[in-house]
Amino acid sequence: MSNPAPSRPVNLTLFPSLAFLLFGVALALGFVTATDKFSRSLTEMRQSRPEIVVKGVAAQDIRSAQGMVECSLTWRGEDFEVGRKALAAQRAKLDRLLSELGFGASELIYGAPAARRLEPAVYVEPPVDANDKTPVRRPQLIDHGSFARGKVPEFIIEQAITAQTAQVERILALTRQEIFLDEGVHLTRGAPIFRLLDLAAVKKDLLESAAKDAQRRASTMVANSGTTLGALLEASQGQIQISAKDRIDESDSNHVDVRSIDKTIRVVVTMRFELIRE
Repeated sequence: MSNPAPSRPVNLTLFPSLAFLLFGVALALGFVTATDKFSRSLTEMRQSRPEIVVKGVAAQDIRSAQGMVECSLTWRGEDFEVGRKALAAQRAKLDRLLSELGFGASELIYGAPAARRLEPAVYVEPPVDANDKTPVRRPQLIDHGSFARGKVPEFIIEQAITAQTAQVERILALTRQEIFLDEGVHLTRGAPIFRLLDLAAVKKDLLESAAKDAQRRASTMVANSGTTLGALLEASQGQIQISAKDRIDESDSNHVDVRSIDKTIRVVVTMRFELIRE
């Protein structure tokens, strides 16, 4: 006769752990249920509280406060000393012309002259085929911006000049003036740049005007609808465009024009208002 197997002892620590586990599950389910109910309540509350979103626009014409143009004097030749003297003489001539256009010494910024030496290009003959008694010479392209044009070294001497003034008409006149220098010195001029200096104050005024425009539009849209305009719920700044006068392009986001003296600044704001039922 076999003895019955002894009964397995009961682990008394299992019951508290199981209880805590069931409590955690119940708590999690309760949290999920509460969160879902809260989300539905918030959605229903939003749906029951009508809102309106409008855009406000403000624009202002303004004249540039500063103009600038970058120029460059360049001489190229084989005799460095001749080039140095020629550049100095033509720079003095340019100074007189700029003075006649109304530029003062404080409105002109001269960079230090810079010189480059260009060596003659080295021609490499193609390999000769043993069967060819008269090898064909192939033309070779030479970058004369990096090598001398002949068989002796050349020098390029350059000096940068920046004209900058609050009298923006002078900058425009300088870019249109015919100026021809002598002794192999060439003058190049870049496109003029016209800037607004006190832009922060202008933006502040325009944002205030755009906000008032948005509120006015919202009031017009809800008129005779059984609701009135309530509290402002949200406001955000949109595009700020600086374009040539009267040339605002709706598709240009945050465009900034630097080529025109007279500009138009346009600011857009988006505002969300609560609507109150009457």
